[in-house]
Amino acid sequence: MPTRIVFGECIGQIGSIATEFGAKRALIVTGSTAMRKHGITTQVANSLRPIDVEIFDGVEPNPSMATYENAQRMVREKRCDFVIGLGGGSPMDIAKAIAAVGKTEISVGDLFNPPIKIGDRLPTVAIPTTSGSGSEVTPFSIVTDVESGIKKVANHPLLYPNVALVDPSLCKTMPKNVTAHTGLDAISHAVEAYWSKRAQPISDIFALDALRHIMPNLKTAFDEPMNATARSEMALGSVQAGIAIGTSGSTATHAISFPLTVKFGIPHGLACYLTLPHFLKYNAASIPNKTPGLLRAMGVDSIDEAYKLMIQLVADMDQPTRLSEVGIGKDDIQWLVQHSFGSQRQRNAILNNPREAKEEDVERILAELL
Repeated sequence: MPTRIVFGECIGQIGSIATEFGAKRALIVTGSTAMRKHGITTQVANSLRPIDVEIFDGVEPNPSMATYENAQRMVREKRCDFVIGLGGGSPMDIAKAIAAVGKTEISVGDLFNPPIKIGDRLPTVAIPTTSGSGSEVTPFSIVTDVESGIKKVANHPLLYPNVALVDPSLCKTMPKNVTAHTGLDAISHAVEAYWSKRAQPISDIFALDALRHIMPNLKTAFDEPMNATARSEMALGSVQAGIAIGTSGSTATHAISFPLTVKFGIPHGLACYLTLPHFLKYNAASIPNKTPGLLRAMGVDSIDEAYKLMIQLVADMDQPTRLSEVGIGKDDIQWLVQHSFGSQRQRNAILNNPREAKEEDVERILAELL
């Protein structure tokens, strides 16, 4: 995990880091509203002076390839030599991708059609303002193809940012639902990384400690947005979960989340988490040696208790726990199953699940969630 992580009140360090990399013109990649509304874009831009600053603020949730290409066009036309991803997972994903191919003639879309060889990249700094995606410490970038109902994932070592500036104070402006959804995403990362077939002892350490930070603090961060301790714990847990899943890879719940988001507009973190408690029960028998550690990290004594805790956490934040609550009916199940196996990346994630999950298994779990 080659990203240098700076944690704490560190947003003011962006200027010195840009100077360290010899930056002359920086591109800030961010969303169109929240960062401007709360003055964070201006704060970062001012901290970069006297370096020239360009801003690409056209990033939508679950960004399309057109957005990636527009950002790449800007970094080239403006001749930027330093890229900053500011916001949630989507701006950071785009910043990492356009920086990865920033010193080449390669189209950013080629990252999603491996194999691809890249010699060097533009330096990149990721500044998360949510606690969940972990994009600041992963080699992944995700694009949404609405027409096909598929999300495509790029996975390349040069997608690791050079530096992650993780300042928990930036998360205090998150709306409550965003706090909930991104927090659920971080829990999904930690749990999936832990039971992944590719898990390693080091990734297990990060995954379990992430849960110890997140589980007791997500509801507090949801209820008390300005609670500095809860925000710090959530930010730390999110980074740890990102490191873990960057090593171990996602499993079945992430594969199933893609069509839930693309067709039904369910936020990514919630889409992952909807099936997570059910896969906890499904996978438990296949990870007998790992179950005790998972239960201890969650502060419970049994799989049934863990399941109830996970469901209750969502309900306590007024989030849906069943597919029927988000407009999904029996007639949608077969489409969801088909598109859960829709790409090679999704099929690989399902193969990475600790217990084999065939189409009929996914269909049964989704039907139980109606």
